[in-house]
Amino acid sequence: MQPNPVLKKLGFAPDDRVVIIHTDDIGMCQATVDAFADLADFGLISSGAVMVPCPWFLKAAEFSRNNPEVDLGVHLTLTCEYDYYRWGPISTRNPASGLLDEQGCMHKTSEAVWADADPDTALGELDAQIRRALAEGMNLTHIDTHMGTVAHPQLVPGYIQLARTYGLPPMIPRLTPEELMAQSHADLDTAMLMVGMIMA
Repeated sequence: MQPNPVLKKLGFAPDDRVVIIHTDDIGMCQATVDAFADLADFGLISSGAVMVPCPWFLKAAEFSRNNPEVDLGVHLTLTCEYDYYRWGPISTRNPASGLLDEQGCMHKTSEAVWADADPDTALGELDAQIRRALAEGMNLTHIDTHMGTVAHPQLVPGYIQLARTYGLPPMIPRLTPEELMAQSHADLDTAMLMVGMIMA
């Protein structure tokens, strides 16, 4: 295995193995905020991502302000997978956006987002979530994606651009073109293009 030069910058030896335990869905409900706070207090975890559209986001933002040493990012959210506990976008309530299901909440699956959402409106929603987190005083350290919804040919370029715009490292899973094809239902050429964008 090749040594990782980034590890040296972080104070590790170039051939060290480092594990970062990352918690997501923080703010989805009260228990997620309380559990993350307890785990951080015990020193068991120091990295996570908050869901801005969710009911307990403000409590998560307060935790971030009070604990600036904890790495927190935005878990960019375009879906709500639950039947009875629902949330919606923060940037629009317009059904024409394609971001809303028949109940006026976010779609339950990534596939429904990919089929119905206008890509520009979806990226506008992601941008609004980052801006809202910053407005609440969060010192953001990264972005990632709820349910992998941004892993789609029409969303990946905008996701990468948001990361660049805000200077936030994006979490990008290591996927082969074949895995991207399976996840996003893209053809091979599109999957190769997505890998190229991610690696650029």
